[in-house]
Amino acid sequence: MDRGAGAGPTRVLLATADPVFAALCQRALEAAARPCAVTVVTPSELLAAARQGEHDVLLLDADRQEAGALRTLATKVMLVSDGPVVLVSAYLGPGSPGLGALLQSIPARFVQKPQGGSSLSIASDDGPPFVAALQAAFTAHEPADFDGDGASGGGRG
Repeated sequence: MDRGAGAGPTRVLLATADPVFAALCQRALEAAARPCAVTVVTPSELLAAARQGEHDVLLLDADRQEAGALRTLATKVMLVSDGPVVLVSAYLGPGSPGLGALLQSIPARFVQKPQGGSSLSIASDDGPPFVAALQAAFTAHEPADFDGDGASGGGRG
């Protein structure tokens, strides 16, 4: 995802079955201090979109998805995309068996959605912390700059 200074916004491919979350997440990421260019697709459209479009990060909404289908989809998408994967969910949480099983089979970062059955809080108080957590997960995949000259000694993180 390292695009260098002035390379433009982070290009995010968001796959979700929740149209409300899609609209609110896209609005929040595009209005952030470090804005992102967000393309929203349904999970069934993700594979084709990943093949066609340029993106830096794949953002997968795990809610409303059966775990096996999500694992299969993520595996297929990772075959056609170099973009790192970030999973989001309101119902899975750190330490939960469901999340642990997903992260054992999908090399991804995880960001917890604001709690509750609705994504509406992203439009208010929960929006900035959620966007900050997403952007931290996006940049966690960038190689570390250990010697300060932009050269990195490692691969993706």
